[in-house]
Amino acid sequence: MGFRLNKSTTYAAGTLLMGLLSTTVNAGWEVQWIERFDGDSINWNNWSAQTEANYNNEVQCYTADDYSAQQNYDVSDGTLKIIARKKTHACPTLGNQTKQWTSGRLNSKDKREFLYGRIESRIKFHNLEQGTWPAFWMLENRIAEQPIKGDNDNVNWPNPGAGEIDVWEWFSNQPTTYITNFFNTSGCGEEIRYTYPNGSADVLNWHNYAMEWTSERIDFFVDETLVSSQDISECAQYKEPMFILLNLAMGGNLGGYIDPTLQQATLEVDFVAHCQSTTDNQATRCDESTPTNGELEQDEQLNLIVYQNGVPTSSVDSSMGEVEVRATFSAEPNLENYLLTWNSGRLPSTTEEGNSLIFDPSSLPNGHYTVTASLSSLDDADFSLTQHLSLEVKSDGAIADEQDQSTTPDSTSGSSSSGGTLSGSIAMYLALLLVFRRYFSGRHR
Repeated sequence: MGFRLNKSTTYAAGTLLMGLLSTTVNAGWEVQWIERFDGDSINWNNWSAQTEANYNNEVQCYTADDYSAQQNYDVSDGTLKIIARKKTHACPTLGNQTKQWTSGRLNSKDKREFLYGRIESRIKFHNLEQGTWPAFWMLENRIAEQPIKGDNDNVNWPNPGAGEIDVWEWFSNQPTTYITNFFNTSGCGEEIRYTYPNGSADVLNWHNYAMEWTSERIDFFVDETLVSSQDISECAQYKEPMFILLNLAMGGNLGGYIDPTLQQATLEVDFVAHCQSTTDNQATRCDESTPTNGELEQDEQLNLIVYQNGVPTSSVDSSMGEVEVRATFSAEPNLENYLLTWNSGRLPSTTEEGNSLIFDPSSLPNGHYTVTASLSSLDDADFSLTQHLSLEVKSDGAIADEQDQSTTPDSTSGSSSSGGTLSGSIAMYLALLLVFRRYFSGRHR
């Protein structure tokens, strides 16, 4: 998602291009990893919210909000919705800079990284109004970007170890095309713009966007169509693992002028998958129907559920008695072979009982409180999972006020896109990861 120069090699891919490109020769594919978005929240074992991204003169504040009435991530009905919302506020993860929108940006750095094979996602965008800039893209894993693990991830974009590949990048100011592109210091690859056969309306429909990657070549596909074939055999980059990014930017150098009537925009993602080649089948795609390698592990998840007076809840009433935060692990709900550690932050007088953290909320002022649970294995020293939970605490009066407001039409929420809850009070935004991200020549990808 980088700074674009006007290259002479940039052109619309049409019938002539299709005739010149050769079809990728491959026996078949088998799934190594797939994210189906089958749950009801972001699986933070696969993704990080990149909350300090601030590039290209964009006007959004990226959050980690998958929980509030104004959430920027909604996982429901088997898809992920990344939702940009019009909201002028001081962005807490950018030093309280004033931003006009909130939105979401996920990356899989340090959690799911890939070397060669086919990376594919099924995507549609809900809006054609001006000012939006969604993307599905890749970065090399040594880039000095959040989250910083300290494993030589100190390289600045787009040097070797920090190069970029855009698989699908669309912006509403040129809505009939989308971009595949490369950013690196090796001079490898070029920008190609594919023209949708039905024009801008095509972006509103589901399409599979994919990249097939070897040490010699990278090919890009939309559905069954080969868009571009790029020779990287002499490239000093793209020979090491990369991670996936999904984001929705607003305004900026490519997003440009934002339609003043636009209040909300939504990028919807059905799945993201990585496959390696195989001779065991003739699969041409890497999707939910593609065979696995027989050793595909289910994602292990640490889940946190809030109960008040024994009833599951997403909002704690400070006057309604004891609260329990209960941890479950998908592979072993009883946690008999694991060590569970809690960090209760500002919560007062907590107690731990079995898999639960218990506290009395009566002394807490209204606001958000963070609880973190970490799970380690007694049998495997390399195993660990961490899950964060934001608790919203309200007095009974605040809850009553919100219920009254929810029956009144929201004059600021009119939008042509769905996805996520539109009613309720405006919540504070939780920042899970606070790591500085650098500029490159004043611009970000």
